[in-house]
Amino acid sequence: MFKILEKTPLNPTVTKMVIHAPLVAKKAQPGQFIIYRASEDGERVPLTIADYDREAGTVTIIFQIVGGSTMELNALNEGDCLADFVGPLGTPSHLDGLKKVAVVGGGVGCAIAYPIAKKLHQLGCEVHSIVGFRSKDLVILEDEFKACSDKLVMMTDDGSHGQKGVVTAPLEELIQNGENYDEVIAIGPLVMMKFVCLTTKKYGVKTTVSMNPIMIDGTGMCGGCRLTVGGETKFACVDGPDFDGHLVDFDEAMHRGAMYRDFEAHARETSCNLLHKEVK
Repeated sequence: MFKILEKTPLNPTVTKMVIHAPLVAKKAQPGQFIIYRASEDGERVPLTIADYDREAGTVTIIFQIVGGSTMELNALNEGDCLADFVGPLGTPSHLDGLKKVAVVGGGVGCAIAYPIAKKLHQLGCEVHSIVGFRSKDLVILEDEFKACSDKLVMMTDDGSHGQKGVVTAPLEELIQNGENYDEVIAIGPLVMMKFVCLTTKKYGVKTTVSMNPIMIDGTGMCGGCRLTVGGETKFACVDGPDFDGHLVDFDEAMHRGAMYRDFEAHARETSCNLLHKEVK
């Protein structure tokens, strides 16, 4: 069993948990993920590793409460245990040798972007972080990004914090002003990553995206996480989650992701009813 050592709400819909998982922490690298089950009969859910401490034997996960399984996870508290916590899975991000990188994060995707920015900073890379949220109330990890970024640009859709607008605007401005990035790393909603890639493609800047489609087994056997990259079928769980953003078929990925909305809404409603009964 994997004990929850810390549980911290980062905003009304996003929670951070620190899990005691020494074997996972021993091998974890930025860009990799785990698959958890909150209970013995729970759903297998992938979450990117947000941080890890090899000495303490802990792994940090940050998740958005959007459906039945994340509601079940969020109902657990410090001292409770997860039934499964499998990993690290996926291919680590390739960060060695980079001298100057723009890390672009959107929403809860910033939980994935942060360990990338942190690792790049530790490697001596110049890091420019551009992170965006819908509003001030949803901002997460601002202090953490400040600590590992040579330049930090905060964006909100409504202008309630930082600059008003979308992340592609400051990214394009920085490129036009002469910032020569070895690579742009974009992590967030599919539509955000799509437009980041459309922006960087105009300037010939290499762009890597982190793809997180529906996964089931995490070993490439089920095919649920398949993507089209450069006209070829890839599996995010074993071939990724990082891919060349200029080759990803984002429209197909968004269409496939939308197929599960009705099922997720039903699972969320069922979980709400179960939790309500438990409280009563």
